[in-house]
Amino acid sequence: MLPSWYLPHGGHFCRNQAQALTENGVKVNILANVSISWIKYGKKIFKFRWLPYTSIEDGLVVERFFSRNIPYFKKPNGLLWSWQTLWLYDKYVKKHGKPDLIHVHSVLWGGYAAYLINKKRGVPYIITEHRGVFAESCEYARNEFVDWQTPYMEKAFSNAKAIIPVSTKLIPKIKSFLRTDVPIHQISNLVDTDFFYYKKRIVEEEIKLVAVNGFMFVKAYDILLPAFDLVCDKLSNLQLRIVGEDFIGPEFDKIWSKVKHKNKVTFAGELDMDGVRSELWKANIFVIPSRVESQSVSALEALSTGLPMICTTVIPTEMANEKTAIIAPIEDVNSLSVAIIEMTSKFQQFDGNSISNLISNLASKNAVSNKLIDLYSQLIRN
Repeated sequence: MLPSWYLPHGGHFCRNQAQALTENGVKVNILANVSISWIKYGKKIFKFRWLPYTSIEDGLVVERFFSRNIPYFKKPNGLLWSWQTLWLYDKYVKKHGKPDLIHVHSVLWGGYAAYLINKKRGVPYIITEHRGVFAESCEYARNEFVDWQTPYMEKAFSNAKAIIPVSTKLIPKIKSFLRTDVPIHQISNLVDTDFFYYKKRIVEEEIKLVAVNGFMFVKAYDILLPAFDLVCDKLSNLQLRIVGEDFIGPEFDKIWSKVKHKNKVTFAGELDMDGVRSELWKANIFVIPSRVESQSVSALEALSTGLPMICTTVIPTEMANEKTAIIAPIEDVNSLSVAIIEMTSKFQQFDGNSISNLISNLASKNAVSNKLIDLYSQLIRN
């Protein structure tokens, strides 16, 4: 597996998928060229190792290298990262042998690096695309695509043996970069449904909403908090619990300063899996107001525990429908407030056990692994 970003800077989806595949008999190693920023780390950047090394992480063999970013030079950084990844691949092969297949996570820049490996070393590759901007759900998402990136995405997508979007919403934009006929297979993100299992909630007088995402523009807390304020003007028995990091700084302070019902909102901070599950079990309703998503692992986890969901139209219909959710348009405070009010009167009508079973069929370890193994086998036979 070749992730475009990896731990400690995200990439949990890649690790979890690799672990699930390993449990199902596939030999999976990870080639992790981790890009680290001078701006973020400053002098601490020198503490990261400068040469490639092999480690066992979470039970997986990881061939790891830390690439140093040049601040503000996106294109040179991407190209440098891609050629470094080819160099890292050659070192990997000397230790572990040539793989049957490279499974890339996200086209930039892992997809382009795999394209270079394919052209120079002859190894086939597939690409799973996770980035929600491919759904082009709003102006912000559309503006994320810049012209100079186009030829690199065209080469990466067009030379892949298969493309795996995590949501059908990503397919039209992906197709716009294809110059050959590449098979497209939609396969969900993975969630540990054995861990995030259904638990019946105790319904109390106070209705508890929970949101599980850090503070970022795409997560639309600038929409959620004003909408929740409007609802609290009409209903007094609500609480909103927010799980996630980075609720600090001038951007958040500006939003928070306008919230009238601050006593109705609490922040749990960044939590581990046990902490997230505990918060989900204590809640009655999950809310995700995002303006950009590919599929949302946090929503999968919440649904897996049986929580009904208030979401926006960016969440795929296979997990957001009349049996699981009340759906509002993006970037619309009034519509989201109406959806919250509607859900507070209906959440007990949703069948939590059925919601959990739906996610198990869609995104459990076995459901995702079996689909990937079938695709791997077909490609390798061919």
